[in-house]
Amino acid sequence: MEQKTLLAIVISIAVIVGWSWLFPPPPTAKKDQEKTVAVEENKKTVTQGEQIATVSESTLPETKVETAFAKSITIDTPYYRAVIDTRGGVLKSLLLKNYKNFKESISLGKWIPYLSNILGRSAPTVVTEDNLLQMIKTDFIDKAQTLAVQFEENPELSKAFRNTVFSSDRDSISIDSRGKPEQLVLISPVQSGIQIIKTLTFHANDFAIDYKVSLINRDKTVRPLEVKHFFGEGHTVDPGVVRTSSHKGPVYVYNNDLETLDTDDLEQTPGRISQMQWLGVEDSYFISAAAGLTPVNHGFIEAHPIFEGGKRVLKPVFGMTLPPVDLNPNKQIESSFALYYGPKVESEMMKFGRNLVLSHDLTLEALAKPLLNILTWIHSYVGNYGVSIVFLTILVRLCLFPLTYKGSKSMKRMQQLQPKMVKLRERLKDNKEKLNAEMMDLYKKNKVNPVGGCFPVLLQLPIFFALYSALSTAVELRHEPFFGWIVDLSAPDGLGITPILMGISMFGIQKMTPTGMMDPTQAKIMSMLPIVFTFFTFTFPTGLTIYWVTSNILSLGQQYFINRIKVPEMSD
Repeated sequence: MEQKTLLAIVISIAVIVGWSWLFPPPPTAKKDQEKTVAVEENKKTVTQGEQIATVSESTLPETKVETAFAKSITIDTPYYRAVIDTRGGVLKSLLLKNYKNFKESISLGKWIPYLSNILGRSAPTVVTEDNLLQMIKTDFIDKAQTLAVQFEENPELSKAFRNTVFSSDRDSISIDSRGKPEQLVLISPVQSGIQIIKTLTFHANDFAIDYKVSLINRDKTVRPLEVKHFFGEGHTVDPGVVRTSSHKGPVYVYNNDLETLDTDDLEQTPGRISQMQWLGVEDSYFISAAAGLTPVNHGFIEAHPIFEGGKRVLKPVFGMTLPPVDLNPNKQIESSFALYYGPKVESEMMKFGRNLVLSHDLTLEALAKPLLNILTWIHSYVGNYGVSIVFLTILVRLCLFPLTYKGSKSMKRMQQLQPKMVKLRERLKDNKEKLNAEMMDLYKKNKVNPVGGCFPVLLQLPIFFALYSALSTAVELRHEPFFGWIVDLSAPDGLGITPILMGISMFGIQKMTPTGMMDPTQAKIMSMLPIVFTFFTFTFPTGLTIYWVTSNILSLGQQYFINRIKVPEMSD
């Protein structure tokens, strides 16, 4: 490969990596308004008999509820520990038992505060019970609690149900790994002629929750209702935990395609999504999502401001609105939803169905997903994801060895040709057509492919970016240790040791790789690249840096082997 071409490729890599680090791509909002925004002219007022949702045609018996003091109902399953507040009948906590909010590590940020923004703090503040990851935020208690029911155009009724105490005959639910699903029924007192009954079904080995809401008209007159259900804000994240560059915020699936929204765009104009399979709020590793099992008017995502660390920050909340209804006396309307509050583990999301698995969005998925599957398979035998990454790197390099070996030999032969090519350029500098013809003839006589050294480099680029995507978003690697100071493969190396090793090994490859004739400017730029890439890898997940270091060490061994091979002398 000619030096200018090689230089252009390497600089392109640096620009791509640097740009993605400094300016992560914004979420792509859906441009087609017909898909994302509910069409107002399709809204119509329907009677209870016109809805597909279950509507009772018989007179409902009066359900008397004694108002009492609010209490907390704990639901304990092998997957999570949830708490229902009977005041408002809302979900106020859901702690994932197998996932911690943060993991303590050694970080230079302990001594150099500025680096905390890049490498994270050694010991972020404990913000949840037992440091378990909290999937339910409560920033908007007066607006949008999880499982809250709001009545559009009737703020007084909404406030009444927000403050009312639901009754329940159960104080707690405990399900073991072999237990059957358990139901919790919450019944409200009648407020302004309306009564609400919420039924939640919890499962032993599932993050999904079945949720049914019955709204009953206990009044003697027809009640026009526009009902709004809230399902959450996303999970609690400690401010000291390093953020990733992947999407964080509103997400939904429409027509089997994953779509994301930018929270900052939703403050003035809330998102209205019609005909979605599900919608929710995500980050790299976890997602809160809801799917309507009975007809809804549209899903919605709103953005509300709060103050964090003295700064105004917008936070999204999501939910669904029902079709407007004129509910006759002693009639009811039932709505059912499937809820998911948990990690982006493919096997768990497959249980939920409805294409929730699409939320694990991978760059170059056709390549990233098999690599992640192979990594998980290796881990099932070795039991350490750091060691698994090393073995995966060796496997990838073995698969690429025939091509990289051939490319390295081609580069070495190109180096041998450089003196002859310099003479040709000097002799035919005024006749470019003849110069190109004689250069091609020289390549042909010596069986040298001028781009033979390029292909192995280009082939490794998609593998690198696919692995970057897989290792940056794989919840399987979250908080997984390697050895020593590396306690979290999904986070940057707090001491910066692996990035420095990467830079040193990259510098060694430069020194050992044949470069041929290179002008001083090119040589200076090339010599700076190990420093540039070292700087970038300070922010990479440690797992990816380990892959890069291992790959560089293998390249050093391969180049040492190539350099000791004697190639035939070049012919004129």
